[in-house]
Amino acid sequence: MEHNDMSLTSQLESLQQEITQLREIMYKLAKEKKSLSHPDVVEISQQLDAKLNLHHQFFHSH
Repeated sequence: MEHNDMSLTSQLESLQQEITQLREIMYKLAKEKKSLSHPDVVEISQQLDAKLNLHHQFFHSH
């Protein structure tokens, strides 16, 4: 495997971990706040959306 491939693989793994963490945080916050529209939940949701968009772009560019 080339160096670039390893770097891309580690970047993808890191991105996937971030997505998983943000998803878990969002679920816990929504349960704690008892609302999907609470500003804290919305903020995490937007961060998650941004990471998911990066993930999507990764697969459409490689």
